[in-house]
Amino acid sequence: MKSTVDRRTFIKLTTAASGALLVGVYLQSCESDKPPAMVHTFSPLIKIDTDGWVTLIAKNPEIGQGVKTSLPMILAEELGAAWNKVKVVQADYDEIYEEQWAGGSYAIILNWDLMRTAGAKVRQVLIQAASKKMNKAVSELSTANGEVRHLKSGDALPFEALLTEATQIPLPEEVEFKPLDAFEIVGKHVPQVDLDTLVNGGMRYSIDIKLPEMVYATVLKNPVHNGGTGTWDDTATRAVNGVIDIVELNNKAYGGRLIGPNSPNFVNGIAVVANTTWAAFKGAEKLKVVWDNDGAQRESSDGLMERFRAQLDHTTVERKDGDITQAQRNAASNYEAVYEVPFLAHVPMEPMNCTVDFREDLCEVWAPTQNPEALQQGLIKLFGLQPEQIKIHLPRIGGGFGRRYYVDYAMDTAILSKKMGRPVKLTWTREEDIKHDWYRPASVHKMTASMDGNGKVSGWRHILANASRKTSLGRDGRPAGTEIDEYEFPAGFIANLQLEYGHVISDVPLGQWRAVGHSATAFAVHSFLDELAFLNKRDPIDYFLEFLGPARMVPVVDEYAFDAGRLIAVVEKVRQLSNWDSSLPKGQGRGFAARKGAGSFIAEVITVSTDKNGKVKILGVDAVVDCGVVINPSGARAQVEGAILDGLSAALYGEITVKDGATVQSNFHDYRWMRMGEMPEMRIEFIENDLPPRGLGEPPLPPAAPALANAIFAATGQRIRKLPIKNVELGT
Repeated sequence: MKSTVDRRTFIKLTTAASGALLVGVYLQSCESDKPPAMVHTFSPLIKIDTDGWVTLIAKNPEIGQGVKTSLPMILAEELGAAWNKVKVVQADYDEIYEEQWAGGSYAIILNWDLMRTAGAKVRQVLIQAASKKMNKAVSELSTANGEVRHLKSGDALPFEALLTEATQIPLPEEVEFKPLDAFEIVGKHVPQVDLDTLVNGGMRYSIDIKLPEMVYATVLKNPVHNGGTGTWDDTATRAVNGVIDIVELNNKAYGGRLIGPNSPNFVNGIAVVANTTWAAFKGAEKLKVVWDNDGAQRESSDGLMERFRAQLDHTTVERKDGDITQAQRNAASNYEAVYEVPFLAHVPMEPMNCTVDFREDLCEVWAPTQNPEALQQGLIKLFGLQPEQIKIHLPRIGGGFGRRYYVDYAMDTAILSKKMGRPVKLTWTREEDIKHDWYRPASVHKMTASMDGNGKVSGWRHILANASRKTSLGRDGRPAGTEIDEYEFPAGFIANLQLEYGHVISDVPLGQWRAVGHSATAFAVHSFLDELAFLNKRDPIDYFLEFLGPARMVPVVDEYAFDAGRLIAVVEKVRQLSNWDSSLPKGQGRGFAARKGAGSFIAEVITVSTDKNGKVKILGVDAVVDCGVVINPSGARAQVEGAILDGLSAALYGEITVKDGATVQSNFHDYRWMRMGEMPEMRIEFIENDLPPRGLGEPPLPPAAPALANAIFAATGQRIRKLPIKNVELGT
């Protein structure tokens, strides 16, 4: 298989115009009697030293999704390195790396060919060097375990013995990838490269950064969304031991440059600077503020949901196939249901924080960000800096889930460091973190199905109404594109299909959240399909498979087609894995949902029990995943588990409510997530194939909520059409 990475992209990831190896620095060996190791740099991604150690650069932010291990695994595989002689180093932000961000489950999708190409080009150089040194044909040589091997004779040379010769050989224009059946690293269970440090507590997150002469800060933001700073009395705050200064963070002071399309979404507030984080927190507690809310709508969740429901009758058509009106007239029956989902917060374990050292000639940043390019652009926009005046480090991140795609907290820190003339570490309290999130949009969904006498769907209408995150973020384009679009399942499967969107303007800040729109639409679509199955007295999996039809490529939009066969395969497999067709005791039930997302196919079955008081216990989760080639089964399983648990937690408890324009929830006591004692048994299997790997961090989340709701119906006979489940009174 030939590399498909274009030359321009790869050249940006190489350092020498000639394409040859570069000789780098010397590293002193730990053994005093050995000469220091000399590092040879192939590209910003690969270095090999004369002691045989291969250093691989992890370029994307690590937020717990495992890319600091999986991307280097791909490099090492094509290179033929010995994994026990690999060192992985986290890269700082640099435009040379391209696509250096985390979000949308894109890291593997975007970097699969790029990593393979980088590794394969260096492999080819080493093989050519070995060919000259061993007097063997290039076609007879291969790499494995950190050496170039001649299989016929058994001769081998380690990489370090070839570096002098390899420096004289230019990197090839094109390479052949290793066949998948020759893989020795990719596809194997590999512990995370930082596992020991994570387990023993030695991992340094951004929140752990300490710099000489550093001061500490926290923020108070206006509780009312879209409110201003107003006035304050800081007498009691300045009396707190350790408090140094109080600083207004007002976007108007920067000419409004941080609000608008593709901005860092700066939010007005007040910062307290002190000699410790605790002193800053205590000082902030005593600050007496009269906030300016003249420009705010002062909304409530109940009022917004009413507006969403009313907007169902005032929509724009986003996709129209066939004639839905005629299909409804000709149908033997039409069935309708309405589903509602709330706003959701991210609540990563590491709250928002950042450290900035703003010097005269350099702004140096330690940022737990999923989007370092947005941070760089924000600093350029705010301070007029040049890119070379900005250095962004990417420490490991204690969770992101889309919240850290926005860099408002980093903008706060940069402003404070510049004003104070010294390094500043800013830490948000958990209360500020929850009250000033960029929430998953709430929404209302009206579903209508037209059916013939046998229950077969002949017409499908899905109307979604809400406030769009695209509008909230000041972005251009149709607001529907982030909520419901022309790709929404079951587009392509039904001849008469209509997808519509009703847009409402709101002050509530909205943004990415794990699986974003799909986390809402999947609940509506797959709960509705389960209702249709019950209405037609059919088994839900049987009904879903008939709904899909035979295995085939289903045209959806332009050149995009949906592989129904891959979805059918995971559904049939999860049926076996979950013992779907076996009976359950009274009070227990199974629910099913299946979905495609980020190129991966997921089918899930959830089993629950309910007691006489209506309390739900999740007994087990069975999931089957087809994500193409699985890079690291250990990391892949962790991603599937984490995504499903996020989906279940949100379905059970997740709800942000707004009253008088402000978020009500403030911490884990009133924004609950699943506890350890609630964790169900999980059985997860992957479909093995040789298709390119697709995304995995988000796709397992959307089926979780409908599968859970459908299981509760199977156990109790009660439909869940409004989340979270904690608000529903259940009986058996």
